[in-house]
Amino acid sequence: MTAIRVLIVDDERLFAELMRVALRDAEGIEVLDVVHDVATATDRAKALRPEVVLADYHLPDGTGAEIARSLRSALPDTAVVVLTADPSAETLSDVARSGAVGHLTKERDLKDVVASVRAAASGEILFQPNELQRLLLDHDTSRKQIEPLTARELEVLRLLASGASSGSASEALGISTATLRAHVQNLLRKLGAHSRLEAVAEAARLGLVTLETWSRYRPAARGANTPEANEQPPSKANGSGNIPPAAPGGSRT
Repeated sequence: MTAIRVLIVDDERLFAELMRVALRDAEGIEVLDVVHDVATATDRAKALRPEVVLADYHLPDGTGAEIARSLRSALPDTAVVVLTADPSAETLSDVARSGAVGHLTKERDLKDVVASVRAAASGEILFQPNELQRLLLDHDTSRKQIEPLTARELEVLRLLASGASSGSASEALGISTATLRAHVQNLLRKLGAHSRLEAVAEAARLGLVTLETWSRYRPAARGANTPEANEQPPSKANGSGNIPPAAPGGSRT
């Protein structure tokens, strides 16, 4: 199995070292480098091409969200996870619109950081339901959906919102990951979003997904030994209760 390659960006050097050790000791994860500012992180990411970038939000020369913005075109397959100690609504909104796959608070256990790196590499969105609620309250209510989604795009959207990774979503729909990626790009364009995270937030505002769908498979602490943590997202899109059948005349591409 190919190791998940990670770049750590944090100007709190002790915390960065703790993350480096935790990830280094985790099976299947390789830490490529540890850097401490936006400029160096952007250069190193483009040179090393990691699967995941773990970036603090507050950095000496900018923010972790700026790293996500700078990489979303150059490295579209690199997942940026932003870490913060103060997840204000403004910060969450900035992260969601940056192209990052999600957000973690620095109060989370290091084992949760390791689990989140694996989840980000597999294509999952990392946002807690209460954070999504705050994001919706801050969202621009004047924005409107420009183009309707196809039935298949709605299926993809709701699977992503339920916590499915790219692999499990494509398997559930019986399509390749390349086809799934094409549907996701169409979703982003139609919803005016820069990331899967922002697309789900915008879809929730439009009523296309619900907070119940979002939270059902998202325990507060990933890997916690609770019934909710042990429950898995639906393996098939049909019959799960979350994905309605296609509307008459709906496209299934």
